[in-house]
Amino acid sequence: MLVSRPFFLFFLLFANLFYSTISLAANDALWRVGDKPKWIVEADLSKLNQADLGVESVDYLVSDTQVSLLSKQPHYYRYIRFQVNDSAGVEDNSDLTITFNPDFQRVELHHINIIRGDKSFNRLVADDIRAVDIEPEQHSKLYSGQKQLQLWLKDVRAGDIVDYSFSVIGENPVFDGHFSHTFGLGWSVPVGMTHASIVAHKSRKLSNQLADIDTEVKVNTEGNTVRYSVLIENSPAYYEDGQAPNWDSAYPTWQITSFEDWSQVSSWAESLFKTSAKHSAAFDDWLSELKAKPTKLAIEEAIRFSQQDIRYLGVEIGENSHRPHSPSEVLANRYGDCKDKSLLLVSALNELGVDAYPVLVSSYKHNTLAEHLPGYNAFNHAIVYLNYKGQDYWVDPTNAYQSNLLETIVPAAFGQALVISPDNQGLSSIPDFVAEDNLVEVTQEFIASDFRSPVQLTVVNTFTGAEADRMRYEIAGQSAKRMTKSYLSYYQRFYPSISLKQDLQISDDKISNRIEIKEHYLVNEFWHEVEGDAEFVLVSDAVEHYLKVPQKIQRKQPYSLGRPINIQQQAKLYLPYDIDFSWANEEQTLEDEHFKLYTRFDYRNKVITYQQQYQNKQMAVAASEVKQYAKLMRKARKALEINYSVTRVTEDQAYDSMNELVSFLLEKQTNNQQEAL
Repeated sequence: MLVSRPFFLFFLLFANLFYSTISLAANDALWRVGDKPKWIVEADLSKLNQADLGVESVDYLVSDTQVSLLSKQPHYYRYIRFQVNDSAGVEDNSDLTITFNPDFQRVELHHINIIRGDKSFNRLVADDIRAVDIEPEQHSKLYSGQKQLQLWLKDVRAGDIVDYSFSVIGENPVFDGHFSHTFGLGWSVPVGMTHASIVAHKSRKLSNQLADIDTEVKVNTEGNTVRYSVLIENSPAYYEDGQAPNWDSAYPTWQITSFEDWSQVSSWAESLFKTSAKHSAAFDDWLSELKAKPTKLAIEEAIRFSQQDIRYLGVEIGENSHRPHSPSEVLANRYGDCKDKSLLLVSALNELGVDAYPVLVSSYKHNTLAEHLPGYNAFNHAIVYLNYKGQDYWVDPTNAYQSNLLETIVPAAFGQALVISPDNQGLSSIPDFVAEDNLVEVTQEFIASDFRSPVQLTVVNTFTGAEADRMRYEIAGQSAKRMTKSYLSYYQRFYPSISLKQDLQISDDKISNRIEIKEHYLVNEFWHEVEGDAEFVLVSDAVEHYLKVPQKIQRKQPYSLGRPINIQQQAKLYLPYDIDFSWANEEQTLEDEHFKLYTRFDYRNKVITYQQQYQNKQMAVAASEVKQYAKLMRKARKALEINYSVTRVTEDQAYDSMNELVSFLLEKQTNNQQEAL
C-alpha cells in the first residue's frame, strides 16, 4: 500500500530533477561534521515500543526536532531513527536528503549509523555526500536558491536501523529577529516516539498552541532559560478523509511564535514593502501614461498591466523570499511573483492618489486564519487592496485572465487577510463572491424532425464571474480545434455516434465579464426504438458534476462543497408534432443549509423543457452532518435525468431506407471530421 510519508522521513530520489554537483572544496562552506549541540535533550530510546516491528516496509522509530533561540542565529536540530524491513524499504529509504538555504544557513552532520543486530557501522563518509542545486519549485516558476545534501548510504540491508542526526543553523535575516515555526506532530504513518522542543531565554516572549491533538506542552525553567517541549509515544497514523476543504488538516501540529498579535506581523511586513521615493525613468514614463487617463481608466489599466504584462516568475533568493523586488526592477524585468506584482500595482495606484496596500493571504487557511497564532509563516500569497470612491476592491495581480473593469472584477476572495498598512489593527475579512454572481448557464436545444431521424443539438454555455475567469484561462491554454475535439469527445459519452456540424463559437465580453461558447451537433442515436416506441433521455450533466455523494461518510474532516456557484441547465426538446406530456409537468425543490436544487419539467406547444438549478450555500459540510447530507444528495441525484417514450412510432419501410442512408452519411461525415481534428 502506498502512503504519504512525512516530509522529514521520505528520502526522495532526485533522478528526474535538474541539479549540478558542487565540488568538495565548496562543500566545506556548506556543511561540516560537528558534535551534537550541548543544549539538546537526548532521546530516551528505552521507551521505544519494539512490538509489532517488521509489519510494514519501514518502521519509523524516532522523530526528534529541537530548536534553540539562545544564540543570535536559530539552531535547528534533527534526530531520526527508522528500520527498513524489506527490499522496498531499503530502496526507498537509503538515500537521505537535507534541504537548506546556503545564503544564510549551514549544515552540521553529527552522526550517520547503520545498526545491524548488536553492531553499529559509521556511514558518515564525505565521499558519499553531495551538495546539489535543486529547484523543486520549477513547475510553479518559483526559484529559492535552496540546496540539498544528498547522502547515499552504502550497504543497507533489510532489517537494518538507520540512525542519524544533523543541525541546520541560521535563519533568513528578512525575519529581523522574529520567530515563527510550526512543528508536525503526526503523519500518515505511525511513529514510535515524536519529540519537539524549543529552548530560549526566559526574557524571550513566546506563545505556543497545539492543534488537533490531545497532549500537553511541558515548560521547564533552568537558570535564565526556558524549554517548551512535547513528547508523544506511539503516535498513530493519521489519515485524510479525502474531499476535505484545504483549510482543514488531518495532521496534528504545534505552533510557536514570538509575535504578540497580527498588527505586529503587519508592522514587520510593512518594512519589507517600503519603496524608494525615486523610481526609474521607465517607471516614471509608465506613470505619466497612467496619469494622462481618467482615474478609473488609469486604475483599470494599472491592474491589467500588472496581471498581463508582467509574467509570473519568482526569484525568491535570500531576503527576496519575503521582500519584494523594487517596482522599477519588476518593470524592467517584466516578471515577478505575487509580492513583486502587488508592490508594483500598489506603487502605481498610490502615485495616482488611490488608497492601496499590499495584503498577505493564505490560499489554504481561508477563514480559519484567526484560529492560528500570528506569524510570518501563516501566509503564502500576496494581493492588493484598494479603495476607490468609497468602494473596496481586492485584486490578485497574478490572475492574468480577469476582466479588468472595476464593475465586474471578481474579488480575490481568500477569506481572512492581513492588510499591510500603518494603522492595521488585525485581520480583515475579504467578502466572498456570491453564487448569484458566479454563474454557469447551459442551454441545450434538441430539434427533432420525426421520432427516428437524427436530432439537431445546439448547446449554449454561458459563464460569468469567477467562472468566466476560469474559462478564459482554459481557452487561453488550447487551440479552438483542440477545444472543439474535447467538447465533441465529451458528448460522445452520451451519444457515441454524435457528429459535429461546425466548430465551437466562442465570444468573450470582458465589459460584462461574460463568456459564451456555442456548440452544434447532429445526434444520430437520440431516439431508441423499443417495440415500436421511441424512447429518449434528457440528462442534467452540468448539474450532476456538483451533486456528488461523499466517498467517505463516517469522517472526522468536513466535506468540501467548493466556492459559491450557481449552475443552471435547461434542455429543450422540440417535437415534430404535439404529444401531450403535460401530465408530467412538475416542479420540485430540494434544499437544506448546504445547497438548493430546483427541478422543473414542463410541456407546452410541442416543446419539452427540463430545467435544473443548483446553488451551494456553504463551502463545506461539517463532519457530523455528512451522513444526512449524503442522504439528501442521493435523493437529489435521482432527479438528474428523465426517461420517456413516444408510443406507436411509424414503421414505414421507406422511412427505414432513408434512415439507413442518413446513418451512412453521418458516419462518413464523422470519420472525416475526426481525421481533420
